[in-house]
Order: sequence, then C-alpha cells, then structure tokens
Amino acid sequence: MIVIPDYVGFRIQVDAVAADGRWNADVRTRRLFSEEKPRVERVTCYKLTAEHAEYAAVIWARRWVDVKASEDGA
Repeated sequence: MIVIPDYVGFRIQVDAVAADGRWNADVRTRRLFSEEKPRVERVTCYKLTAEHAEYAAVIWARRWVDVKASEDGA
C-alpha cells in the first residue's frame, strides 16, 4: 500500500490487487477537507509485482489529480 497524504490538495491511496497471476491496483483519491466521497478506480496494469503495479497506479492517480485540479481552477 502506498499513501500520499497531500498531493495538490488530494489524498491518494493505492493498494495492489492480484489478477490472474499478475497485479493491478485499486486507487482511492479524495479531496482534502471536503465532504465529497473518495473516488475509487481499478487501474488495470498487469504488472509482474505488486510494487510495480502500485507505482504505475500512483503515476495514473497523479495525472488524474492534475487534470481534475486544472478543471476546478485550483
């Protein structure tokens, strides 16, 4: 599990999930100090190790946050 407590006003949590002998990841992103529910996504990356899947999902989550933050004008 990887937790980034504050990335551009969002909290990112990534958990590796086994899938057919490979690894994917569940990503939870939540705006800090907000009543919004966390956004939960399954990132399909089919990496050989859980660690690689988590790092790939962190990159995906940061890109999603960057786009979301720019849409909100932050």
